[in-house]
Amino acid sequence: MLVRLIYASRAPSPHPGDFSSILHTSRTRNPRFGITGALCFLDGAYMQYLEGEEREVRALYAAIERDRRHQSPRLLELVGIPARFFPAWSMALLKWDKRLETLFHGLVTGQVLDLYETPGEDAAAIFRALARTPNWRTA
Repeated sequence: MLVRLIYASRAPSPHPGDFSSILHTSRTRNPRFGITGALCFLDGAYMQYLEGEEREVRALYAAIERDRRHQSPRLLELVGIPARFFPAWSMALLKWDKRLETLFHGLVTGQVLDLYETPGEDAAAIFRALARTPNWRTA
């Protein structure tokens, strides 16, 4: 079964090397396991959207839960999906700017701009809205 898993985590000590390592690992390994998705990082918090076969996605999330680069991973959503939303992205990275911050605030009323505090019921809609922007780096 094809699933979507969205989680948030904190970076224990945001280090540019950790972020680059996560992207490199994702872009190298995800195609082998049929996983696609997108990653946001802002002010020490990650929010990641993963999609693929349930067994593979659950195995990847279990590895993320043990990864020292992620502190207190929090599962926001795990649901079956009929099709991929990011079929061509082994892992895309969102580059934040003021326009995106405004969009984020419009999607999650009253929330401070903290990816970790994103309500699970809003996570997929936020990714769908952000995906329509040109701010994604796919390679």
